[in-house]
Amino acid sequence: MAGITFNRDKLTGTTKTQGDFNVAHNFSLEIDSVITGGVHKIEGIEVEHDVIEYRDGNDIVTHFRPGMKKPGRMKISKDWSSTSEFFDWYMTVMNGDTKRKSISVVIHDDAGGEAMRLNFFECYPSKWSGPAFDAKASAHAVETIDIVFETMEWKGGA
Repeated sequence: MAGITFNRDKLTGTTKTQGDFNVAHNFSLEIDSVITGGVHKIEGIEVEHDVIEYRDGNDIVTHFRPGMKKPGRMKISKDWSSTSEFFDWYMTVMNGDTKRKSISVVIHDDAGGEAMRLNFFECYPSKWSGPAFDAKASAHAVETIDIVFETMEWKGGA
């Protein structure tokens, strides 16, 4: 690539080790600043805007602009245990008394310190899924909760 140079010093990840990047298994989850244990997976974190197509006067070129912001989404999977926090939170929506909370996904560096965090605001569950039971499996029973959020922020990192 002619004319493009890379400064290797700028390619350091938030792990504080040159060239290393954050690992997918080194995270924790906080709901309203309380660490939630037993979380296996956080997936599908996404935010999106509608795209509006328009034309100016006699311009023969179609243009695009951002439209309405859609709520963000994510899915959290954790051990199904004697605590019913996810189910109880979902039931607030079912009962018409939605409890909105803040969620933080904290990514840890190699030493266990906080490398960065993703904060999500005005969160509430849109779906709860209970565990699948299988007499031939040796895995933990897992529950999942789909979360909708209004805004997010990225703190830390490069």
